[in-house]
Amino acid sequence: MNLSSVQLDKQKKILIVIFSVLIIYVDTTFILKSQTAGIKSLNPKIARLKNDLLNLNRDLNNMRAKGKQGLATEKVIARPLKIIPDNQVSGLLQDIASLANKFDIRIGQIRPIRETINAKNAIAGDKITPILINLDLTCDYHNLGKFINELENLQVFLSVQELRISTQLPDYMKQKVALVLKTYVTK
Repeated sequence: MNLSSVQLDKQKKILIVIFSVLIIYVDTTFILKSQTAGIKSLNPKIARLKNDLLNLNRDLNNMRAKGKQGLATEKVIARPLKIIPDNQVSGLLQDIASLANKFDIRIGQIRPIRETINAKNAIAGDKITPILINLDLTCDYHNLGKFINELENLQVFLSVQELRISTQLPDYMKQKVALVLKTYVTK
């Protein structure tokens, strides 16, 4: 069949034109009208979201500016730390043990050791002596972090000198921790 030999009569041509006009009419009245109405209903939402985004960016810039200004003007508040007398070390060890119990930390061993100091490194003559407190603990990471935070927030000066964490095979949620705390005592 040759395409040049195909001829359409007038009735078929008119039918094709009417069918095309009908499709265009249905498309513009029903489908296109509902789509344009949907797009128009989204315009207020888009405008509101743009306005909210501009307000958010402006507020974030204000917060950053206040944060930088606050950091520059903020004074470091140092809380007074006291150095305990030599005879109160056992009370400090009890405080450490009660804090460990509070955070569900099991203390295997606690050993206070006087640190030897050189004559060059003597602090305030021989009135202040450093003491290392060795703790063997069994705990999880979260409770260990809370425990160390509470220790460093005590009124007595305590700092973490050394921290070693190793896994404990039977219970993988608990770790074995070797913690060395440093404090000073007066004679």
